[in-house]
Amino acid sequence: MQHSLLRLTTSLLAQQKTSFFKKGQLAASSVANRKLSTTPAVHDGDRKLYELRTYSIRPDCFGEFLKLSDENMHMRMEHSKLIGYWRTELGGINEVVHIWEYDNFSHRAAVRQALAQDPEWVGKYFSKILPMMVKQDNVVMHLMPWSEQGVPSKTGGVYELRSYLMTADQQWQDPLRRAILAIATEKAKVIPCELLGVYQSEFGEFNRVYQLWFNDGFQAFDARQEARKKVIEHPEIIAAGMELVPFVQKMDIKALLPVGFSPMQ
Repeated sequence: MQHSLLRLTTSLLAQQKTSFFKKGQLAASSVANRKLSTTPAVHDGDRKLYELRTYSIRPDCFGEFLKLSDENMHMRMEHSKLIGYWRTELGGINEVVHIWEYDNFSHRAAVRQALAQDPEWVGKYFSKILPMMVKQDNVVMHLMPWSEQGVPSKTGGVYELRSYLMTADQQWQDPLRRAILAIATEKAKVIPCELLGVYQSEFGEFNRVYQLWFNDGFQAFDARQEARKKVIEHPEIIAAGMELVPFVQKMDIKALLPVGFSPMQ
């Protein structure tokens, strides 16, 4: 997405300051009276899990970590599907991000048990990378009901992982859907990009929404300003943004580059 909802907020405030604040105050005051969400909305027929893992690596070990991963990750990929494996280029330093797909929680538990009992995996890889890691984090996600897990139509991309921490209710579901889908359509008219998946957390920080985007090289980032101007003028995006802004508490974005063994390149 070539603009962030935060920048959209700024533009909307400048255009409709008085009405926005009134609406924002009403939305904020009504949050406490709404039913809090206890589970993310997901596809009725698709309960696949997507585990987002983020590792922070010691700077003096980062190169060796990538080398060991390249040599040994085939053993891990025999157990479950790897969606993508990237190193963070912007929004983090000495960091890798990877997404794994599982059929369900039982499948994930079986995979973890099998890996722990695999002497080759433990001896050649896991035991060696443990001293290299500073921090590990994971989030279990489901696809949003209106999103599919996509694959990029080409290689050589720069990926974006965007995340939004939402308020503790589900009132933002529809405006989020309308905003993201409209943005994806309008953005693609300006620069080559693809929306690959929109997820909601189930374990980890709750009520967090993640978006995975493919951009056709860094030139896509250079075209952000042009895309932002066009997108901000779209009436559907303006309307959805006005509804959505009061529910967004925090935002984060990373630019990711795929490693050699990543299925997404």
